[in-house]
Amino acid sequence: MFYDLNIALPDAAGKPGGRLSSAEWARVAQAVERAREFGYSVVALNQTVQGRLTAEHLAVWRTAPAFKDADLGWDAATGARAGAGAGAGAGAADRVRRGRIRVLRRVTAVVTDAAQGHSLASAGGATPAAEYDVVAVRPATEKILAAACSGVWDVDVVALDMGQRWGFVAKHKLVGQALAQGLALEISYRPALADSATRQQWVCNAAGLVRATRGRGLVWTSAARQALDLRTPYDVANLGEALQLNGDLSKRALSANARAVLLHGFTRAGTLRAVMSVRAPRPADADAADGAADPAGPAPKKMRAD
Repeated sequence: MFYDLNIALPDAAGKPGGRLSSAEWARVAQAVERAREFGYSVVALNQTVQGRLTAEHLAVWRTAPAFKDADLGWDAATGARAGAGAGAGAGAADRVRRGRIRVLRRVTAVVTDAAQGHSLASAGGATPAAEYDVVAVRPATEKILAAACSGVWDVDVVALDMGQRWGFVAKHKLVGQALAQGLALEISYRPALADSATRQQWVCNAAGLVRATRGRGLVWTSAARQALDLRTPYDVANLGEALQLNGDLSKRALSANARAVLLHGFTRAGTLRAVMSVRAPRPADADAADGAADPAGPAPKKMRAD
């Protein structure tokens, strides 16, 4: 299975109480349909917010239309995350029926102050961040990057702006902390399709991440704003050659690593401090288990023969 965990929503979606027009949703739907045609099984629509995440940011999802041949990861009427309650399984987010595509929700918080990162908490499942399948943070400074990589915030992905000069270096030791926490580092390829100056900056940034991570824990995404920005999974995997990323690791960044992000997101929102996640048995299952354990009641005591 191939994943694209970043199909970008228009900027208006990132405002508290924001709404998208029918034309804007239509462009998003076209991108989702193109992703399905290209062979992606799961995509995430990315809502980028500036600073703190609030409950008002969830309003835009209640206006989303039905997508062709797609299964939504949230309730279209209420906006609540589907499968977030009791009995949800860790694989529910990427469960896909044949010929269809799974559409999930992602939020990326552009953090300029460490205090803003605490709005991304998901513990207990009663926070805005818990309603998203993927939570990403975009650090604006090296200090914020260090905080994100240390695991103090409930995030799944560290998403640096690949088309802009960072002003700092993603060091191996710092990135290693993120990988140890189970976080993924994102490489979005849309800047590689832009003008020559942006492409050059993208190569510099992406190659730096490949060196720092040694190819581990990377996730390819499109950051597509329209259907024309998307590329097939194999075209994306071939981009790794320009970054000295071998083919196997490049393909994992589209498949196994992306699935690990969704599992991390389930753990973030579905467990308390990642201690335990238990699916409650149905009454029929409990009765069957009891019968299997002791089908004939207690064993009779053996009589000693004198």
